[in-house]
Amino acid sequence: MANPSKAKGDRAELAFVKHIAPWFPNARRGKAGAEADLGDIFGVRDRDGDDWTVQVADRAVMLREHGAVIRKAAEAAQQSERAGTPFWCLVVKRAGCADVGQWFVWLPAWTLYVSGHNVLDLEPWDDLACITVRTWLALIAPKPAWTPEPPF
Repeated sequence: MANPSKAKGDRAELAFVKHIAPWFPNARRGKAGAEADLGDIFGVRDRDGDDWTVQVADRAVMLREHGAVIRKAAEAAQQSERAGTPFWCLVVKRAGCADVGQWFVWLPAWTLYVSGHNVLDLEPWDDLACITVRTWLALIAPKPAWTPEPPF
């Protein structure tokens, strides 16, 4: 029998990749259990040409305590470093929310202020900001190849 937690994570990753496909047609899931974990989602290149490492996490674990978010963010930062990407984020599915655009995205606060370089002297996991997937896409995504139907 398959691991139920892994199945939930797989479904969340697939839903996220499907949601961002109009903006990031090359986005794909990474190989689970790889020797050097480089994140969950690859092929996310922002409008400035920078690559992102995306980690998708289980909401039950992440929302139980803030320390879990900090630990998972530190892990995502390490994955980004191993992958050689300058940016990373942690996507957390919201309980009872089928609209992926409303899921949470945790990312280093400095990424919201960067204009070509890091203007704040922060470690990548020291100060986190939480925005929605929809807002994250508005901030980084190139113009979409097609516009998806609104979720309403």
